[in-house]
Amino acid sequence: MKTKSKKKKIILFTLLAVLLLLIAAAVWFFQFTHSGYKMTVPFRPSFEEIEDNVYINKGYAGSEEEVLEQILLAKGRGTAFFGELQGTDETVFIICDDKKLLKKLGSEKDTSTLLFPVRRHYICISDEYLNQDIVSHELTHAELHSRLNDKALRKLPTWFDEGIATQNDYREQYSAEEWEKQTDHGANALAPEDMDTPEEFYAGTAEDKRFRYLNAKHLVSEWMAAHGQEGLIALIGALNSGTDFETAFGG
Repeated sequence: MKTKSKKKKIILFTLLAVLLLLIAAAVWFFQFTHSGYKMTVPFRPSFEEIEDNVYINKGYAGSEEEVLEQILLAKGRGTAFFGELQGTDETVFIICDDKKLLKKLGSEKDTSTLLFPVRRHYICISDEYLNQDIVSHELTHAELHSRLNDKALRKLPTWFDEGIATQNDYREQYSAEEWEKQTDHGANALAPEDMDTPEEFYAGTAEDKRFRYLNAKHLVSEWMAAHGQEGLIALIGALNSGTDFETAFGG
């Protein structure tokens, strides 16, 4: 009997230890990782929802009307580009002017697509970057991601992801004229295979990254000029069907 009692205690202790480890892991993930923090913004007292899926930090010094206007304008660009927006229900906007909270969110302007436990796109933008070009850029990421299945999204080249996003980003630094100037009319342009991965695309200085954005936009602009909106929708469909990117893009 003593042996059985001892075994029960060991099992109970083991289960309790596992439970405590799971709780500790969950606390660590949601409190100390950027992804976990973004996922829990709707439940945090530091943020408030001002419209469906639009959150600002408590004490936000800017105008709520300006936040909503910039998002509306960005949705207009996205609708014109894709024909319609399909990912708005799973896209969460987080606008923040609190530096401490921005560090927890991980960036002052980016889009994170998280596939677990449910697919969500988190667009985080600081008040400093709240303008139509940047909001449109990030919303275009979210819309493209919403149209791709998980497998296709994981295999998407970074240059294409950023090249699509910059189609709705009209800043002068990504203009055709700037591309001609910086690449000497294409003589020094970057090849797609040199910008395939996040490690390649986002490496180096701000100037290095800006040059890659410029090249990515030009590559996609040329492709869009030849294939148009219908071609883009067909490309997305082919990727979701399992066609490799090089074949779908070149077809």
